[in-house]
Amino acid sequence: MRSKSNSMLILVLALFWCVSSSGQQHLVCKNIEDVFTDDALAETRPRHRGIQGPPGKMGSKGERGIRGLPGTQGSPGRVDYDRVDAVIEEKITNSWSVMNSAISELKRNLSTLLPEEDCRRRGGLLHSGHCFTIPSISSQNDMNYEQAVAECAKHGALLAEIHDRVQQSTLYEFAVTKMPARRSRVDVWLGMEYEHSTSTLRYRSDMEIHSNQLHWYPRYPLSSYKYMVMLVRNVGSSGDVGLYNQLKSIARQGVICEKET
Repeated sequence: MRSKSNSMLILVLALFWCVSSSGQQHLVCKNIEDVFTDDALAETRPRHRGIQGPPGKMGSKGERGIRGLPGTQGSPGRVDYDRVDAVIEEKITNSWSVMNSAISELKRNLSTLLPEEDCRRRGGLLHSGHCFTIPSISSQNDMNYEQAVAECAKHGALLAEIHDRVQQSTLYEFAVTKMPARRSRVDVWLGMEYEHSTSTLRYRSDMEIHSNQLHWYPRYPLSSYKYMVMLVRNVGSSGDVGLYNQLKSIARQGVICEKET
């Protein structure tokens, strides 16, 4: 910065000297180009930023620093694969258990929402808001009335009651589908009771209907018997069918149960 100021001062003094000389050029009064070098003149000219040139050549690569010492490395770990398999198997078993519980709960919920589906799942027949099932029917006479009552109770049901001929026909056809293949006929216990004095059938609700509203086996009802049975014949077999009254101690082949849905 000081060099630039000195050059300017010399230039001004030189011009002043040349002008004050009486029209003659003094030895000192030379052309400006002769007095100052190009570098000196360059200091007095305004500068303009030009286009930046390409980068210079990269210098040589410095020396690599010293690498730090590594820490102490532990010994390789050992995997107990038997234990891993046992844990995985336990988790899978628990997951299946939870899933099965959820499925069972879902089925129970669906059963309450879909009574017909629940009745069908139990092998029953839904009719008039009641699910009728035949939990026991065999080829032998091995079930008296009291045993029939107990069999239905095991399934949370009661002995089935028939109220009209349409229901009688429906339950008859249902019983045919449950018969043993080698039996031509079966006799199944029912729940209503015959009252000889009034020729009526009495139900658990104390309702009564006249006995002629149902289809009876020929020569029945008999005057001395109270408990009801329905005789069912297999498809293709011949003979009469219908209701008849019987002693409670007589063994029959099966029972029809009912449960309100």
